[in-house]
Amino acid sequence: MPARAHSTPDPESTPQPDAVAIVWADPDGRPTRLVWAGTRWRVTDKPTVITEPVSWWRRLDVDAQALAMAPRTCTGWRFQATADDGRSCVLDVRDEGDPARWFVVKVYD
Repeated sequence: MPARAHSTPDPESTPQPDAVAIVWADPDGRPTRLVWAGTRWRVTDKPTVITEPVSWWRRLDVDAQALAMAPRTCTGWRFQATADDGRSCVLDVRDEGDPARWFVVKVYD
């Protein structure tokens, strides 16, 4: 069965997105563990970087015709996280300027 993204709160399951997570990262900036919604989670797979075109590119490519050629910047990570109680989920997190505080923007069960 494919993973589904949360859209409505379910207090008995995994916490919801839009929460701040405190994230620890390795020297290369990849997440290794986090505290999110009062629970400790370990990153249990290889994180995948989420990128988007650098902001100045849009001024040069207004119609987005050359988007595939745009320089990209890291805006977040997708990874599997496992809590101490065994629950696992896939998270999309975004850095909003503070290297330790990230926002959980999507959760997949």
